[in-house]
Amino acid sequence: MLNELLAAAVVGGAGAFGAYWYLKFRCVLPIETSLRSSRKAFADFTAFTRETLERAYAPEQQEHYGDLTNYYLIKLHKSFPDTCTLLFEKGEGQWRLVNYLKSFKVEPKLLTSYRWSAFDRSSSAGELLRFDDVKVGDYQGVADLFSAFDIRAALMCPFSQAAGAPERLIVLGAAGPEVFDAAQPYMRFVASQLSSISKVSDQVFALKKETENLKNELGAAVKELDVAGSRLIQRAKERKALYEVVTSVTGPGGDVQYGCSAILNIVAKIVEADVAAALLFDEAKGELVVSPGAYGITDSERMLYSIPVNNQASSSVRTFLTRKPFITSDAQNDPDVLARYAKLWEIHSLMIVPICLRDRIIGVLRVGSRKADFFTPDQLEFLTIIADELAIIIEMVTLYENLSKTAQELAQLNRLKDEFLSTVSHELKTPLTTIKGFVSVILSGEVGPLNPQQLNFLSVVDQSVNRLTHLISNLLDLSRLNGKVEMEFQKTDLGELVRGSISNVSIKAREKRVALTNALEGKLPSVQADTRWIGQVIDNLLINAIKYSGSGAKISVSGTDKGEAVVICVEDNGPGIPVEEQRMVFEKFYRGKASANQVPGTGLGLAISRSVVEKHGGKIWVESKLGKGSRFCFALPVSKN
Repeated sequence: MLNELLAAAVVGGAGAFGAYWYLKFRCVLPIETSLRSSRKAFADFTAFTRETLERAYAPEQQEHYGDLTNYYLIKLHKSFPDTCTLLFEKGEGQWRLVNYLKSFKVEPKLLTSYRWSAFDRSSSAGELLRFDDVKVGDYQGVADLFSAFDIRAALMCPFSQAAGAPERLIVLGAAGPEVFDAAQPYMRFVASQLSSISKVSDQVFALKKETENLKNELGAAVKELDVAGSRLIQRAKERKALYEVVTSVTGPGGDVQYGCSAILNIVAKIVEADVAAALLFDEAKGELVVSPGAYGITDSERMLYSIPVNNQASSSVRTFLTRKPFITSDAQNDPDVLARYAKLWEIHSLMIVPICLRDRIIGVLRVGSRKADFFTPDQLEFLTIIADELAIIIEMVTLYENLSKTAQELAQLNRLKDEFLSTVSHELKTPLTTIKGFVSVILSGEVGPLNPQQLNFLSVVDQSVNRLTHLISNLLDLSRLNGKVEMEFQKTDLGELVRGSISNVSIKAREKRVALTNALEGKLPSVQADTRWIGQVIDNLLINAIKYSGSGAKISVSGTDKGEAVVICVEDNGPGIPVEEQRMVFEKFYRGKASANQVPGTGLGLAISRSVVEKHGGKIWVESKLGKGSRFCFALPVSKN
């Protein structure tokens, strides 16, 4: 029994061993072989893709794309050496052979045209086509070509070219279709890569073209900017020259001689001239004479140059008469120029332009250089602009000179007037004082009794003497204020001055039955002031308010601290001042139309007040409405510690 079991076990083991190896050789081994082949094929394909991708780049030129295509074909042929690789390109309805890799029986010619419907079908469909048994029939030349390469099976795949380039087609030919299964992924990868690179190349080519266009446009723009910049620089120089001309002429010493000298110096510097002179027309002599201040010539040479305007042989005279600019490259040998004047100034290149003031010509501008053929038309144009400005500036400086003379004469007359007023006022004060004294003695009755008529007449004389004395005092004050009166500034309490002025005019206020109120707000900051003059300002404002507001009126004096200034206001409830008269009340001798014949006065009090306040660095003004009274205010700056 045991032996039987052992025999069965041996037979079973042998059967299992046999079955194992049977299955191993029959099923597992083919699978393992296929797996190893697949792994090797995958590894080869991976190496192929890695190597080709490492060499891939975006071509910057069309010929570089052709080189890259050839590289891919070489790598493809190297992977399948028993095949042949042909590259076709479509043009004018036919396909041309542009490259091939494989030995051949008869060497084919490149760029030979072929026709086969399969080429067109693959290209239009954009798909890989496989022909295990090539039958090309009688299509143009393809049978002969495939016969030369011993092609009996073909695998073809199209790919996109760069933009605007013809379509291309890769054909992998072999004696049989055995390698096509392995070759298909390679073909698809190569076609996909070349198409992708083509799209990138399209963008690169487009960007490069756009960059070139932009460079060209930028170059053109830069060139234009250079030209415009040169023009702007030239115009800037011209504008700078004009600015310097105006600045020089309107500066100190602005007379004709100084103005012309400044202009001619600037002109000579801008055009790099050796001589520049303005020849102005002298109507009395009928000649063109060199104006003082010429550049590059001495006074003795200037005095030698004067040309009658009837001498048309002179280029300066012709320019003066025709108003046309003149330029020459060699004045000493030019028949249109008087050579002796050119030699006198030692010049060769010469420019002459008219100096016109509106419709009137006043002379010419003559600019020269010791170098021959030196000046350009642009400089002549610039000189014309300068000449136009020169005419205006000469006229302006001439007017300025006349105005200066007139101002000096007026200043002299004003000084004489002030001296006359001062002298007359002093001379009048002495007899007026005498008259006032004797009238007072007579009115007092010390020299005998007076009848009522005599008393009335002498009272009128006394009042007239008082008004005349007041007028003379005002005239003297005004004369001193217009002159160089020196204020004695000191730290002053305006509140104290206001209280003093109210006390001074209180008797007059009671006589007029006017209620006078002090409305100052506490302690006011101190100001730097001359107490005599500022006190007189407050007195003037109070006296005016009492005189013009009428009997029974109310007058209030207020003071306000405004931080940087102290404001004093005298306000009444009188008849007020019309708006059109308010801006004139501070003028000398001005009196309101409504009160001029009713209230006595000289019209100098407010003018004196304004002058005093302004000399203190302050401001005075009026606020008034008809029927609602007036408010006169002045502000003085607070005294700084």
